[in-house]
Amino acid sequence: MASWQSFLLCTMLRLTMKRAGRHGIDIAKTRGSIGTPRPRVLQVPAGWKVAPLSASGLTFEAVDRESGNPLRSDLMVLYLHGGGYFFGSPQTHRQLTIGMAKHCDAPVYALDYRLAPEHRFPAALDDALAAVRVLASRQPGRRLIIAGDSAGGGLALATALAMRDQGLSMPSALVLFSPWTDLAGTGASIDANTRRCAMFTGQGIRDGARIYLGDADPLDPRASPLYADLKGLPPLLIFASSDEVLRDDSTRLASKALAANVPVELHLVQGVPHVWPIFARILPEGRQSLSQVQQFVQRVAPRVPTL
Repeated sequence: MASWQSFLLCTMLRLTMKRAGRHGIDIAKTRGSIGTPRPRVLQVPAGWKVAPLSASGLTFEAVDRESGNPLRSDLMVLYLHGGGYFFGSPQTHRQLTIGMAKHCDAPVYALDYRLAPEHRFPAALDDALAAVRVLASRQPGRRLIIAGDSAGGGLALATALAMRDQGLSMPSALVLFSPWTDLAGTGASIDANTRRCAMFTGQGIRDGARIYLGDADPLDPRASPLYADLKGLPPLLIFASSDEVLRDDSTRLASKALAANVPVELHLVQGVPHVWPIFARILPEGRQSLSQVQQFVQRVAPRVPTL
């Protein structure tokens, strides 16, 4: 049973974000409202620091401890934010990246990748691959976890597949929150959960896909990694709400990963909105999911002992 906090949040989201989306996607308005973080989203807890990082033409927001108890030096996280590929930024997702740094006990580098429609597919994937190379050159010896939510979750998966195909060192794991893996919108939940989803409709998802894709094929595995051969991927940790329109993007991904002998852990949670861990400060379900991330990381990427 969902918490009362999640019930109230879902009600608010239905009355605001979902209602506004029924009139079609206004990119400028979306970027000006949802894409503009409020002061509480930008708050940095005591003992932590968030700083911009520029390298090789890319911009990141780096999350690390300020001083005192250092984060582990053998691991780092590349975080790819959601926002349908046309809005959002490391700033809008700062509370989630701080949470990831805490629970992974590792610095997080949130990439400010290029957005559509100014930069359509495959610009985001090109940026994510470049970010992998940049972090590997700046932090040699560190293992990498790639994480992301929604569009960023699909992008994280596509990035790992491209790394495999290009012969790059693979990440230790992928952490995906409500990943958007099928831009063709063929999952049954796209329509079946349109009424139940607190944030989106199936038509809104299809409209958003076209903003990113332009004339590109939605079945291209680089855009819709659900259609890729998943062999050789590292362990996957996947979260999805049972009520969201993108539910089947996660359940089908988990099934296909298992068939490809890829270790996968799927958490389906009832009564929560899309990418609920971003609301971990107010949702007990969000805090529980981040604790599950911590347990997963400790299993798949245990700390390397120092001499």
